Amino acid sequence: MASNDPAAPLFRRAGTSRSDFSNNEELRGTLQRRLRAVTWVSAVFNLGAALSGLFSTYMRARTASNPFSVGSSIFYVLIGVVFLLVAQLLRPSRPRSVRWLRWYEAVLFGIGAVSIIALNNYDYSTIRGLYELAPIDIALGHASYWTFQIVAYGVLIPNSSRRTAIALALFVAGALVADAIAIATGNLPTSLVPLVFIIKLLVLSLSSFIVWFGSYRYETVARREAAAHELGQYTLGAPIGAGGMGEVFRGEHRMLRRPVAIKFINSEQAGSNEALMRFEREAQATAQLTHPNTVQVFDYGRADDGTFFCVMEYLDGRTLDAIVRRDGPMAPARAVHVLTQLCGALAEAHDRGLVHRDIKPGNVIVGPRGGVPDVAKLLDFGLVTTHRVDGSSSGVTQVGAIVGTPEYMSPEQCSGADAVGPASDLYSLGALGYFLVAGRSPFAGRNVMQMLAAQMYETPPAPSTIVPNLPAELDAILMKALAKDPAERFRDAREMAADLAGV
Repeated sequence: MASNDPAAPLFRRAGTSRSDFSNNEELRGTLQRRLRAVTWVSAVFNLGAALSGLFSTYMRARTASNPFSVGSSIFYVLIGVVFLLVAQLLRPSRPRSVRWLRWYEAVLFGIGAVSIIALNNYDYSTIRGLYELAPIDIALGHASYWTFQIVAYGVLIPNSSRRTAIALALFVAGALVADAIAIATGNLPTSLVPLVFIIKLLVLSLSSFIVWFGSYRYETVARREAAAHELGQYTLGAPIGAGGMGEVFRGEHRMLRRPVAIKFINSEQAGSNEALMRFEREAQATAQLTHPNTVQVFDYGRADDGTFFCVMEYLDGRTLDAIVRRDGPMAPARAVHVLTQLCGALAEAHDRGLVHRDIKPGNVIVGPRGGVPDVAKLLDFGLVTTHRVDGSSSGVTQVGAIVGTPEYMSPEQCSGADAVGPASDLYSLGALGYFLVAGRSPFAGRNVMQMLAAQMYETPPAPSTIVPNLPAELDAILMKALAKDPAERFRDAREMAADLAGV
């Protein structure tokens, strides 16, 4: 349900969305998969390093003078085996909480950092005599351990740029700690300290900056995607329509996976912030409509930027406008079937004091529903006006706030009369029925001003003059609905439906 406060945002629009890195199911699944990948890569890296060391000429040369030089390879093997075992804890069939995964992330990379520090100092102690021969190569070799750690964390683990920066800074500090220990134990000659520090700082700082920048760019894109496509509990999809009052997007409820249609109307399109507030009050009323031929309104609200939105059921079908323009005029029986359903939707709305005021072929979608073909759904009940039982306007929606579509507007609506009641909707429904059977509106081919004048003063040609085989009963029903005087039309939608049933 929407908030009672009109200004309370239900959806977070662009500029107000949080980062994508929050405690949610999507993050949990991604983090678990990435940590498992890092664990496998770490295992392969360590086992590969062990094999490389055991079969290298350099290792055999060291082995002859130092019986413990093979210890580094054994250490690599042990770490690799541990990683292989831990990877089994991260199988997709065993989902872990985000909190558990974050702790494992810290332990995994913390162990990796401590292992690299230990290996760096072990190498320092075993190649002390060779360091002066190739200091740059050995420094780069040690830096490669930390570069792997930096790249693995920054690229594979989903994090905010701030969290990534802190972790990378700790990795660089760990590399310097390893050298500091080597200096304190005398394993790193003081004469080589400036060269080693400069090489490591340069390599690791550049690597960290590149990785951090990638994380920052990813976070920026994630924020924009979240703002643009994640609207509270709904995910926004592709646009499916647009009009003078706003845009409609396909969406989906994130937890229920239920498809929805989300319509946005901003204050500029509506005319004023006051108009948006009226629309919200009207949406509260229309959300109570339950007729099967009325589109369901699931949610509504206003965002921080003043945008009003309605969340409606997503309908799989085509508008009457698209059907007639593609297939041509409807057969009378099918047209009667559609018009009868719309009469039912209007009857409930009128009973609740709601007048649609924009009934037209583009606002009716017809398609299969629950295995039943040709189910008509009347749209845009979020933008209506209200009327009292005596026929006067309630003043909730000011005259002119929603002008409707001239081709289907009643004479009283065209003239801007204060009292636009249910009879106006019946006139529009008659014009819609005219379009269905004739393939054109009653006054097609005229400009807006001519059409408004015709709606007020001219009687359209009977649809039977365009469709020779049109049943006389249907011809009479449509012409009665199109009467200029509201009193000469049907008393209500139920009377019109009863006459349609007799065709």
